[in-house]
Amino acid sequence: MDDLFARFLSYIFPIRTHTANGKFGPLEIRWENGRKVLNSANGNQSFGSLHRVWQNTLHEVFKDLRPKTVLMLGFGGGSAAYILRNELDSKASITAIELDPCMMDLATSHFGADGIEKFTMIQGDAVVRIHAIKERFDLILVDLFEDLDLARGVDTSGFSHGLRDRCEQGGIVCFNTVAYDEKSGNRSQKIADHLGRVFNTVTEFRYEGVNRMFIADR
Repeated sequence: MDDLFARFLSYIFPIRTHTANGKFGPLEIRWENGRKVLNSANGNQSFGSLHRVWQNTLHEVFKDLRPKTVLMLGFGGGSAAYILRNELDSKASITAIELDPCMMDLATSHFGADGIEKFTMIQGDAVVRIHAIKERFDLILVDLFEDLDLARGVDTSGFSHGLRDRCEQGGIVCFNTVAYDEKSGNRSQKIADHLGRVFNTVTEFRYEGVNRMFIADR
């Protein structure tokens, strides 16, 4: 089935076009309501509900900040990069760290990541690499999940300190979390508490019912 026909049919029902085995479980590309999306077993990874979360967040951030350098911890299919380039007309240089090689391949082969200008994608564990990076960035976007759950290590004090150290003075960190039950809610709150200890201000926005987005100013 070609993409044009699949896109048309997707307004009636979702059309699956590709499946793959990611590091944390199955991944699926499908058309939904005229848009190609990337899903894991239990949640959207790019261009669906998560795209709306980052749309709202980045439009809020761009009221006050025009970053020249952006660090993305967790890239997925590239929703945030798409918003920066195509919706906000940002010319910022983008560095992304993505743990899952399968996700990187899908971002390139199905969502055009290889066509993004001034863009570098690094394969690795962002929780570790945040302490090895030497540069500082105007804007840091954190979207680190293992399927629907926050990745291991993101709710530690050390990770929040690493984010602060890599953020330029006057820069911003946007940290996406989920709170869909008591355990995930507690982890989300731990992140808010850690950020509050090392950044000047932390503002919370709630999206899509379960997403808690923390915007931290340095």
